[in-house]
Amino acid sequence: MSTSPRIFNPSPRTIYLVRHGETEGNLDDKAQGHFDASLTERGKIQAEAVAKRLSNIEFSAIYSSDLRRAFETAQAIAAHRPEVQIQTRPQLREYDFGDFEEIPWASIMDADPELYQRWKNLDTRERIEFPGGESLAGAWKRIGEVTNEILANHQQGNEKILIVGHGGSLQGVLSHLLDLRIRDQWSFLFNNTSVTVLIEHLYTPNTWRTTQFNDTSHLNGIGFFRGG
Repeated sequence: MSTSPRIFNPSPRTIYLVRHGETEGNLDDKAQGHFDASLTERGKIQAEAVAKRLSNIEFSAIYSSDLRRAFETAQAIAAHRPEVQIQTRPQLREYDFGDFEEIPWASIMDADPELYQRWKNLDTRERIEFPGGESLAGAWKRIGEVTNEILANHQQGNEKILIVGHGGSLQGVLSHLLDLRIRDQWSFLFNNTSVTVLIEHLYTPNTWRTTQFNDTSHLNGIGFFRGG
């Protein structure tokens, strides 16, 4: 006689990760970091496209980096859910590149080739501390802390949580949810306004599975910059 497996988590939560829309810094391959860039015109169209795609999702909560490019993207999505207030978290910001913010990576390579090489090498990247900015180990810690805070805020089950951030911060959020190492985060690429979805495991609460990753199908005919 066979029995159905017991479900220990009958009300799994769902997390949606969305990267901000396009900025001029994306197009110019700059280290934007905490620089408060606005969306380009195409970035605004991208934000409207992802907002339309997610318009039928009944989000329990919307979290966003407080930087303008992420917040503008979150605002477009939240317009379809006026009853849900955007909760900004500075911990969801991109890495703080300090003295190198708003500088093209090609110029950083010329200005500090040793740091640039350590950045390109995943074996040394996590030990970098940007002059006037933060260490990547510090960024990993702050992103992990805000990820844990968000999870702790939503324990009711069946909740749908949206997190709008940056390429770097979403790498950290995803890696913390999947219980990966700091260096594993750089295996993930998030394009502008891409959608990534994780669902909590039915048998193991607080264990997450990715069901969609970096999906930009809503940008068909709009396009996006194919970069980091």
